[in-house]
Amino acid sequence: MQILILCGIYAVELFCYQLGLRILFEVQLKTKVWMFVGLVLPVLIGVMAVDASGKNVLVSLVVIAVTFLTVEGRVLEKGVRIILTLLLLMCVEEVFAYICKEFVVFQSAYRININYLKIKCCAGIGTLLLNQIKLKIVKNEKIHINSMIYFVLGIIVFSMMTCLTALNYTKTLLKDTNFKMFCNILDIVICCGIFLLIVFVVYIKNTHERMERLLKTEQLMKESQVNYYKQLLKKESETRKYRHDMVNHLVYLQEVLKNDQVENARKYVEDILGGFKRIQNTYYVTGNEMVDTIMNYFLGMLPESVDIEIHGKYPVELAMEDIDICTIFANVFQNAVEEIIENPIQEAAVKVEITKGKQYVEYKIKNSIYTDIVIGRNGLPKSEKSDKKNHGIGMVNVKETIERNEGRFQWCQKEGFFCVVLTLPIKNMTA
Repeated sequence: MQILILCGIYAVELFCYQLGLRILFEVQLKTKVWMFVGLVLPVLIGVMAVDASGKNVLVSLVVIAVTFLTVEGRVLEKGVRIILTLLLLMCVEEVFAYICKEFVVFQSAYRININYLKIKCCAGIGTLLLNQIKLKIVKNEKIHINSMIYFVLGIIVFSMMTCLTALNYTKTLLKDTNFKMFCNILDIVICCGIFLLIVFVVYIKNTHERMERLLKTEQLMKESQVNYYKQLLKKESETRKYRHDMVNHLVYLQEVLKNDQVENARKYVEDILGGFKRIQNTYYVTGNEMVDTIMNYFLGMLPESVDIEIHGKYPVELAMEDIDICTIFANVFQNAVEEIIENPIQEAAVKVEITKGKQYVEYKIKNSIYTDIVIGRNGLPKSEKSDKKNHGIGMVNVKETIERNEGRFQWCQKEGFFCVVLTLPIKNMTA
């Protein structure tokens, strides 16, 4: 009978570890052979001359060893994962074991083994509930990770504050001075734990938001680069077509001029030049590859009726990271393009003017606006979008990014145009 109970402990605890690893690390036990080999060990433990509590501990150690052998990965990585899973299961056992002790009572010669199995079964039920909660959270994409962080933080802090309150109440019932001092030390430890937990969670939240912004920026950079190469291929293809037909064009012009048809020749030349201009305007160039990539990505979204003007072309390398360049120009051009696309603006236009100095280059970017810009409390343009969180990267981030790189950000609205002036440092190539 005892051997069957030990085998039950082995099976239930192995199930708990497998589920715990799946909850924490999305890891499943791969090598099934060790699980069945390990099933022999509880039988051997059952016939050993060890008391009931010792046999329970030995079975638990066997489960840990089997789990270690069946999980894939490096030794250190497997060890850390199993330790964290063990801590999770211990917490679950502490929560559910009390319920089992109060409501499920067995009177048997193998009471110690049965109680141990009972606790493991409760841990299994608790782990199953945790797994179901996790699955629902993963499926519900509407739940933002920041909300989950605050929710979990609230539960942990509430639990710790409850323990702190209970400990302080217990102190009033104690007469032993030394034990009261020990309780005071525990108070301090719990308060420090709450403080460190809050700091850690805030750090995780800020890191997550920063990584989200970087991920969006990186995704935009990749999309812009794909668009960049598509535009270049399109321009190259159309240029080849014109080169191929150029001899025919010249032959036709020669025949027309021989017949003194100057007006027809003039119109024909204008048509040819118009075609060249269309090819030239397929891709706009300012002199910086990253700026050109971002700019063409967004300007390509505009309808052909929008007047686009680019003045100035200076091959410059900006003294900042590509991520920062993308943050700055993606936001500016995105806002400009969305303003024109989403509003019925007559004779809409986007104008870019580049001026180069010795240490800085200035980008003046203007776009038509439908109504006057709303100014926020920080003195910057305020988005009127309902989805403000996902609308652009934000003028605040643009200003902070430019100033962090020792540049300058200015903006104004005048005569139906919104204008930003970006003064950015040039990399010193002689350094």
